[in-house]
Amino acid sequence: MRIAFALAGLGGFNAHGAGFLAAAKKWDVKPELVTATSGQILVVADWLSGKDLRASLISPGRDGNPLAQLQTAFFGYPGVFRPAYREALERFASWPNTHDGFLKIAADRLLPAQEYVPERSDADFQTAADLFNASAIGVVFNSYDPKTGKGFLYGNEAARKLLPSEKAIINTHAAHVRTSDLPHDMRYVSDVSDEHEIHPITAEALKSALWLSLYGFRSIPDGKMDGAYYRSCIVSELHVFDRIFVARPLANGWYGKQPSNWFDVQDWNCEMWFSVGYKAEVDALKRINDLIEAGVISSDKFKKVELIEIEPETPAGYFHYFVERNQVYERAYEIAERAFESLGVKKPA
Repeated sequence: MRIAFALAGLGGFNAHGAGFLAAAKKWDVKPELVTATSGQILVVADWLSGKDLRASLISPGRDGNPLAQLQTAFFGYPGVFRPAYREALERFASWPNTHDGFLKIAADRLLPAQEYVPERSDADFQTAADLFNASAIGVVFNSYDPKTGKGFLYGNEAARKLLPSEKAIINTHAAHVRTSDLPHDMRYVSDVSDEHEIHPITAEALKSALWLSLYGFRSIPDGKMDGAYYRSCIVSELHVFDRIFVARPLANGWYGKQPSNWFDVQDWNCEMWFSVGYKAEVDALKRINDLIEAGVISSDKFKKVELIEIEPETPAGYFHYFVERNQVYERAYEIAERAFESLGVKKPA
C-alpha cells in the first residue's frame, strides 16, 4: 500500500493538518510523500523535525481569547507578520503618481494592498529548506506567479524520484492506451505545461510560498507568492499512489446556518472559492477511477486510487482566520482516528 498525504493550508486552520499528522503518527500511518500549501508547509517541517505540533502552532494566549482576532488585526502575529504602519506613513509622505486619478491615489493611501509585513527571517527559511532536502519522505509545495497566472511546484530529491515528470507519464500511458478509446477531455497530448515540473527546494522558494496577498504586491520574492491562491491542495500529481489522505480544513458544503450578515458572506465566499478549486483538483483522479470501474480503461498502467478526505463538518467562521485553536486540532485528530479505524489500520499498543 503506497500512501501519500496532501495538506491544504489556510491561516487559522493549519491546526487541522497538525491534528491529522499527530493522529497519523500515533497510528503509525507513514507516507512516502507529503504535499502542502501555505502555512501547512511549516507544519510539515515541524512534523519532520519531531516537534510537538500542538505546542509549536497553537498559542495558549490566543486560543479561546475572544479578542485574539482584533489583536492580530491591529498588532499582527509575533514572529510571523506585523502591521505595515511605518510603510503606510512612508506612502503618505511620498509624492503621488500624477497620472493616477484622485480616487486611485486616495485608495492607495487609505486602503493599501500592503496591510502587513512578514517577519520570518532568512535563517528560518533556510532551516526549513535544509530539513526538507534532507528528508527521506518526499515533500512538495507550490507557489504562484500572479503576472503570468502560472503555478510552480518545488520538491526534494525524494519527491522527484517518486513523481516522474508528467510528460513521461503521458508517453507511458499513450503507449498502452489508444487515444480514441478515451473520452475527448481525457485524451493525452504531448505538449505538457511546465507547471508540473518539480523545482528544487530553496529558502527563496519557501519565502515565495509563504508570501500572503496581505503583504502587498510590490516586493513579492522572485515574483511569486503563496501557491494556495492558485491551487489550495496538491493532489492531481499523486495518482501513482494507492491511497491519498487529504487533510482539508474546510467543509465540503455549507452545513451550518445560512449566512445572515456581511461577515458570514465573506466567510462563505472564501470557503466556496477554495472548495471549487479543490473539487477541480481531484476531478481528474475521480474521473479515472470511474472510467476504470466502468471498464472504459483496462490498461494495467492505470489503477484506482483511494481518496480519503479528512475534513470538518461545519463552516470555518469569519472570526477564526489567523487564530489557531485547540478545537480544530482535536477535531481533526478525531476524524483521522475514525478514518484509520474504518480502513482497518491497527493502532500500535
